Amino acid sequence: MEDQPSARKPAAPQVPSPTEDAHLYRGMFENAIWGIFQTTPEGYYITANPALARIYGYESPAELLGAITNIGRQLYVDPLRRDAFTQQMQRSGVVSGFESQVYRRDGTTIWISESCREVRATTGELLYYEGTVEDITARKTAETALLAAKEQAEAASQAKSEFLAHMSHELRTPLNAILGFAELLRNEMFGPLGDARYREYAADIHGSGEHLLEIINTILDLTKIEAGHITLNEETVDLAEILHATERLIQPAALRRRIRLAVAPPPAPLRLRLDATRFKQILLNLLSNAVKFTPPGGDVTLSAEAAADGALQLIVRDSGIGMTTDDIGKAIEPFQQIDNVFNRRYEGTGLGLTVAKLLVELHGGTLAIESVPKSGTTVTVSLPADRLHNPRCDAA
Repeated sequence: MEDQPSARKPAAPQVPSPTEDAHLYRGMFENAIWGIFQTTPEGYYITANPALARIYGYESPAELLGAITNIGRQLYVDPLRRDAFTQQMQRSGVVSGFESQVYRRDGTTIWISESCREVRATTGELLYYEGTVEDITARKTAETALLAAKEQAEAASQAKSEFLAHMSHELRTPLNAILGFAELLRNEMFGPLGDARYREYAADIHGSGEHLLEIINTILDLTKIEAGHITLNEETVDLAEILHATERLIQPAALRRRIRLAVAPPPAPLRLRLDATRFKQILLNLLSNAVKFTPPGGDVTLSAEAAADGALQLIVRDSGIGMTTDDIGKAIEPFQQIDNVFNRRYEGTGLGLTVAKLLVELHGGTLAIESVPKSGTTVTVSLPADRLHNPRCDAA
């Protein structure tokens, strides 16, 4: 019988000697990419590694230790930062990610992040602080640039909103005059024009003016909402009445485009607390979009449903051109009309969904869009349950 080979015991790891330990830690100290230091609690350097010297612009740790004899007074751009650092150390015995602006040897400034801890004797006596320093100038510069860009963008957006609001007001005054005079001519208020073509031209002027006024009013609404200048005039209204009134307004456009429009009232009488004018505007915007982007012979429906959490959902469905997921994001952004082969021929500012979404949010609700290209779009407006009028609760 052959002897079974005995299992080999793995060799025990070699434990470094104290001398080897000292060399190991000295190597880590000398070659670290972060600055490493020890200081007295009063703010004098005891030790520093080469990385710390480089961060502060010195040739060697010895040069750094010889030059900086008072950290708070010589190093920090704001001398009070050393006091804040010391107070934090006294409170918790440790500081992490303490950011400050400091001077380098040549007088330039950089940003640093310090992490530090107290080192105490067995008796509890505070001996010194030790920690690390990282140069974070690049990150702080990027943050500053990002903040400046954000403020510049906000200022530009505010200027744009103010300009649009001003121009909208300025345009509406002469446009109303154009509409008024076109209506007088179209209706031959002061006698016959003598040629049927004049009436046709006057009607064209009036129709174009109304379209332009609608665009101007939409832009004005957007600028008011963005500036927070729209407040809701809330009242308790019957939902069925709102739906029927909206249907009457949108039906002529649906008939012209040969779209089947169906508005289903709620199964039971339902009263809501909302701004009736603004809410009707929401539904008109959604239905106008649905009719505009649905080919002739298609269907557009508006229905009301109760959600599981007691919220009310108003759902507009169409069998129109639909949108991709990326297009949905563009559709609710101001002045973004989706650019594809289906809708390049459609007029408009691209603000209908944007204004509708903002007005829904003013009512505390949400607007969600689901869509499939060439298969239609569903827009769901959800109003919170507290918008529903409950007479028994009100009486209590």
